[in-house]
Amino acid sequence: MKSINRNLLLLFAAGIVGVISLQLIQPLFPLFLESQGASELEISLVISMASLATTVLMIPVGFLMERVGKRRMLIMGFLIWAASSAFLGQVRDWRVAAPLYMVYNLAEAFVGPARMAMISDYSNPANKATVFGMMSMDWSIGGVFSPPLSGYLAERAGWQLPFQVAAVVMFLGLVPILLIKDRAGGGKKETRLGASAIFRGEHFAVISLFFVFAFVLSTGQSVIGTILPIYLKNQKGLTLPSIGQFFAGSSLMSLVGQIPGGWLADRYGRKKIIVGFLLPIPLIFGSWATALDPWALLALYSLFSGCLSMTGAASLALLSESFPAELGGEAFSVRMTGFRMGSIVGPLIGGYLYISLNPRTPFTAAAILFTIGILVIYLIKE
Repeated sequence: MKSINRNLLLLFAAGIVGVISLQLIQPLFPLFLESQGASELEISLVISMASLATTVLMIPVGFLMERVGKRRMLIMGFLIWAASSAFLGQVRDWRVAAPLYMVYNLAEAFVGPARMAMISDYSNPANKATVFGMMSMDWSIGGVFSPPLSGYLAERAGWQLPFQVAAVVMFLGLVPILLIKDRAGGGKKETRLGASAIFRGEHFAVISLFFVFAFVLSTGQSVIGTILPIYLKNQKGLTLPSIGQFFAGSSLMSLVGQIPGGWLADRYGRKKIIVGFLLPIPLIFGSWATALDPWALLALYSLFSGCLSMTGAASLALLSESFPAELGGEAFSVRMTGFRMGSIVGPLIGGYLYISLNPRTPFTAAAILFTIGILVIYLIKE
């Protein structure tokens, strides 16, 4: 038990350090591309192509996880993030940044499924959602101060500095990973079972629902995530540090919802919590057009982030308990493939709607997509 708790603490530490690095780059990355002359549609294409590269790699990496080892997957992912961050900081043309950002995104295929599978391995079934909620706090903690810092550094010293700082921080994230005691792989029998059973019979029907659910929610998030910094800068006139503070406020609300969401899911049921906190989201984005003041938009987006964070741990726990342990890595990989596919489609939808129709229409599209997600979750048995 002590070893398991130690591994969870080390995973959490690595997660915080890694997220600090990621949040120095990702939230304001569309503005980085815009500063290099990319249009809204070109920005959407760059982000979509990067997500496509990761999606292609996601499931094959999941099948290799038990054979190679989850800890090694984490190490490879952090190394890719660190190296590509350093190179991106030297770029002066968005056309050169595009392939480098594809490499940067590939790391998610190594880190995401491996980390979630390790959390599942080191958790007890009775409190699994609570553990997932606590472990997911790393993203919110890193997001509280990294985006404002990134905006400040970019405005004061240029875009190169936040990328270089992100690279150094990511290298530091390797230290706790190297201290983790990785469990031995499941062996040939488990690997063979995972490669075949996850797409067969009842397992296939269940994983398909999780895939669709992840795809719809990710598409809704990506429709907003790509356009939001551009919308705030060009439509509301916010500065880079102010936009960073906007994301920090939403991260703070996400942090508030991490632990309660997992605890409530363990106590009252995963599906009830997921549906209950997804219900307000279509209303939030549906009312976006009526909120003219940036502070009102901040309140709406923060409320969205808080509600969504309340569902994350419950969703992960529900997925973990829907499959045998030997299929965990593959199940998380398929789920993340759904998320990555959503991050391919979402930016394209958001960019097209922003340019062709109205700057506020991407938020209406997000409201529709989250409504579909609520309908899909009803079909998943708990």
